[in-house]
Amino acid sequence: MNKVVQKVTAFIIRERDGIKELLVFKHPTAGIQIPAGTVEEGENIEIAVKREVYEETGLQFVEIEDYLDCFENELEDNERIIAETTEVYIGPNLSAIPYKRKLPKGLTVDYLSAQADFTHISYIEYEYDQFYKPICIDTNITGWVPNKNISAQKKRHFFQLTTQEETADAWELKSDQGHVFKPYWTPLSPKPQIIPPQDKWLDFVYERI
Repeated sequence: MNKVVQKVTAFIIRERDGIKELLVFKHPTAGIQIPAGTVEEGENIEIAVKREVYEETGLQFVEIEDYLDCFENELEDNERIIAETTEVYIGPNLSAIPYKRKLPKGLTVDYLSAQADFTHISYIEYEYDQFYKPICIDTNITGWVPNKNISAQKKRHFFQLTTQEETADAWELKSDQGHVFKPYWTPLSPKPQIIPPQDKWLDFVYERI
């Protein structure tokens, strides 16, 4: 329950004609995002941030220029994070019926209550249109998760990176879940519009990048 789940976020910067640009990508159902993700078991955070960059932008050759800062705990009091991919049960015991879908490590959920060795959680996943407006509920799970698979600590690390790869101003790649991501470079000024809560990440480091 007290295990810290580590997260990484990549601010990839380039300069063209005296204008600083940030690499973001458009998710087909979840809006404009910054490359980010969960550190795997035993993985170094520097390796993790480069892996996430590759998975979400396709860039293979990136260099870390600066460790910008971190959120010691990104969770609110009514939130928890899945620390290990887990079953969700309809009751607080392992003999209860589980949901068909497991919740993956790194997913933030709503905290409802606790009982013995289990935590009662809720998770709703929406499908969005191109303007990041929810159009339907894709997943709605309320149930019990073993305490060993959940945490109240989510630490997020922020890195500034550069790349020597020549890229187009925009391109596409297929993710491992079948989504088509659309990375593109956008000017840093005025401040780009990013989905919440990622807009707070950009606010946090904006003056340093």
